[in-house]
Amino acid sequence: MPRVSAAHEQEVRDRILAAAALVFAEKGYHSSTIADVVRESGLSVGAIYSHFSGKDELIRLTCDQIAARGLDELAVRLAPATTTAERLAIAIRLYVETIDEYEGAPGQVSLVQAWAEADREPGVREMLAGRRERLAGAGQMLLRQGVISGELPAWLDVDAITRGLLALLDGLMLQRIEAGDAYRPADLERRATAIVELLLGAGLSRASAPERLATA
Repeated sequence: MPRVSAAHEQEVRDRILAAAALVFAEKGYHSSTIADVVRESGLSVGAIYSHFSGKDELIRLTCDQIAARGLDELAVRLAPATTTAERLAIAIRLYVETIDEYEGAPGQVSLVQAWAEADREPGVREMLAGRRERLAGAGQMLLRQGVISGELPAWLDVDAITRGLLALLDGLMLQRIEAGDAYRPADLERRATAIVELLLGAGLSRASAPERLATA
């Protein structure tokens, strides 16, 4: 019997994940079945289960794949940027561009279904937490470059600002869902950019660290 190459195996896995992402996006996680993935992929039930344990693993890996693609693309787009403001604008634009779809595949809006499953599925929660940490790491590196270059103040709480900006972006994804047919990508980009400009302007206008609000 001819030996199946690793490249072929990966191609099959990618085909299944792409099919699962389309099924989940079109029918929703709970309404979709493995049979739907079989039909979309053109493969057999046996082929699906020989690579994945079931729907839970498929939603976890499809969402993880979305995040990984976004980070790879962000690295490419950031390469020619020369200022922190420019880098943040690029990151915002990429996020908004990939909410609905990315290169013909379902985009980050698919993560909403993963969030809905996180309380019931520890593996999905772990995937989402890993996504958050990878995005936070990229954002922290971006802001630290700004501090080093003098574009941002040395007192900046890089971790807090990064995670706050990530919460802002994921919140915009919910606004996209709420908007329905009235959705305009430029509206979300404008809202995110306005907040970032406010933060950058406030930080650079103060020579010393601002007074902190009481958190106790």
